[in-house]
Amino acid sequence: MTSSSDAISPFIAYRKKAKELYSAMRPLLFYEEMKNKIASAEKQAVESSTAVFACTYMRGRSGALGHGFAHAQRVAIESAAIVYAECSERERAEHVAEAALVAGYLHDIRRDEKDHPKKGAEEALALLKGRCSERLSKMAAFAIRNHEAFKEPEHTDDADFMLCSDALYDADKFRWGPDNFIYTIWDMAESMGVGISIIMSRYEKGMEGVEKIKSTFRTKTGKTYGPEFINAGLAIGEALYAFYQKNKVM
Repeated sequence: MTSSSDAISPFIAYRKKAKELYSAMRPLLFYEEMKNKIASAEKQAVESSTAVFACTYMRGRSGALGHGFAHAQRVAIESAAIVYAECSERERAEHVAEAALVAGYLHDIRRDEKDHPKKGAEEALALLKGRCSERLSKMAAFAIRNHEAFKEPEHTDDADFMLCSDALYDADKFRWGPDNFIYTIWDMAESMGVGISIIMSRYEKGMEGVEKIKSTFRTKTGKTYGPEFINAGLAIGEALYAFYQKNKVM
């Protein structure tokens, strides 16, 4: 997936290098072993009127702090795929996966504000009012409130709510792998007006944060496949830092 900003980005060399590094890696197991689950999620994404609404709404918005539509779409589809992997009851899986799709599209709707999960959940509830069942909207909002890294999640005895929440969290944290070094860092830097020297001065601390994500996955599926996403991202990140040290491309 190519960003339209590549042609004018001062970080084009780093985006290109990251893409080359990722292309040279073997495909991540999640995409090989979860093909059928991903296909089910993609099918539901175009058949659910609520998911289509959330998708269309986010497509029309500009990205906040580097978390644009492409990020939201990957999180939405993979959240639903995780639900299908975790739940063998078809009817239940479809219900929870629909909420996961909606939550995935809307989870960063207030990304540029303090306490964005809470505010995003509130906005999602308002947007979804009258467009779907109250249970689906509340499930999606619950998941959105719970998706921030390194924060203890809110708990409930409702297993569907917890599955949707944990699936959203894991799919969002998959993005801390290759996506982080191909897209997110550079998109965030552009939106904040930050130069490469600032990024590199914070690089070591950032890499430590990525490493810590490996132990935070919540679902069985996330724990199985998530660490490989993170390891792949770290390998790309280390190679990019070496690329910077050698070439000092600004």
